[in-house]
Amino acid sequence: MAEVAPQFKNLSLSVDGVDLSVAVVQGPGDPELAPIVCLHGFGSSKEDYYDFAHHSPFQDRPFLAYDAPGCGETECSDLSRISIPFLVRTAEAVLDRVGITTFHLIGHSMGGLTALYLAHKHPDRVRSFVDIEGNLAPGTGGLLPQSTDYHARRSAAAPLTILPRFHPTNPTVPCVFQCVVRVESAAQGASRGGAGYL
Repeated sequence: MAEVAPQFKNLSLSVDGVDLSVAVVQGPGDPELAPIVCLHGFGSSKEDYYDFAHHSPFQDRPFLAYDAPGCGETECSDLSRISIPFLVRTAEAVLDRVGITTFHLIGHSMGGLTALYLAHKHPDRVRSFVDIEGNLAPGTGGLLPQSTDYHARRSAAAPLTILPRFHPTNPTVPCVFQCVVRVESAAQGASRGGAGYL
């Protein structure tokens, strides 16, 4: 099969009443082969997987990668709604829109956790699953405990003071991270008998 360049496009979707314009890259490949679906990690993008099309073992294999809500070029009408279950429903909506029924699944970090839930929910659709440094426990990969220990005496909202370290030029990154921080802080507060930060 001759090499065909991956195609970039945007999909207009509504997930749980939230309007999305999902930025997608899709490599066509052989339609007889199950595609590889790639879910990126926190703060990453679909471009992390763009090189699939250029490696000879994958040249005939269709693939799909997209920017999760709050990341890359995907637009989201309500960033406060982002959660792992929301990301799973977004993945389902993207797959349904492009007509992918069965696939090989790769997830990295936050995408690994999303992929794990997706595979659990649809075992009949997932032919194989690769979890790259997936967070099998909700959280920030240890970042939040370091921050909360340091700032615990200052404020319940102290974890949010670390946001400028991430990607200060992309306003959506802090929003996504705030969602993760709120969930983990609430869980930590509840485990200590407190109300947590919501």
